[in-house]
Amino acid sequence: MLSAAVLVIMAFCGNHRGRVEDIWLVGIAALLLAIVIGDAVLRRNGLRS
Repeated sequence: MLSAAVLVIMAFCGNHRGRVEDIWLVGIAALLLAIVIGDAVLRRNGLRS
């Protein structure tokens, strides 16, 4: 979760002119959060050991 927050902060506090870097950073942060939330749900439901 901390790494996803750092990626979002990097997207908005950077010196890049294009938006491609921002899209990649926010997309990777969203993917990391989806993985963490999905893992928590699977563990709670007992579908993953």
